[in-house]
Amino acid sequence: MPKIIMHLQEQIIMQAEKMLVQEGPEKISIRGVAKACGIAVGTIYNYYPTKDALIADLILHRWSRSKDDIYKSLDGVTDLFTGLDIIFEGISDFSNENQNIWRATAVSKQFSLSYPEHHLKLSSEVSVLVSYLLIRLPKDKDRIYAKFGKEGADAFISENILLCFSNKLINMDIIKAALS
Repeated sequence: MPKIIMHLQEQIIMQAEKMLVQEGPEKISIRGVAKACGIAVGTIYNYYPTKDALIADLILHRWSRSKDDIYKSLDGVTDLFTGLDIIFEGISDFSNENQNIWRATAVSKQFSLSYPEHHLKLSSEVSVLVSYLLIRLPKDKDRIYAKFGKEGADAFISENILLCFSNKLINMDIIKAALS
């Protein structure tokens, strides 16, 4: 009879993150994570068909924690531009903390093929953060939604935050000017 391990997927991610921090992303392997969890290699494949899938889930878990920190920081915000700076800095911090993972996985063909999907997901996540910020600032929300429309405003702001982040020649002042 197979042994049942409670919360095994969380344990797998926890061990993968431990390996990431201690040894770097190049050293993460399905075999190493299985050994650290005390399970058979095949058991991990029940959750993650590839190492890329494991790494992607690890990144999502790390993003979830970063996003929670951004939400907490936005709770006390009374100014739109301060809130946008918090979102931008949160994304920047997350990216800096995970650069080594992306460098190590960027050569993977599967990872490269899924980039558009990952960008769309990130844009959607940033859009939700922007919407959360605007709900907290009703005067700004009404003014910006009147100017851009709800979906247009959230998409405009989130895509431009990501653009500012990815293109160092563009900065947040451009978004702030457009929203003024």
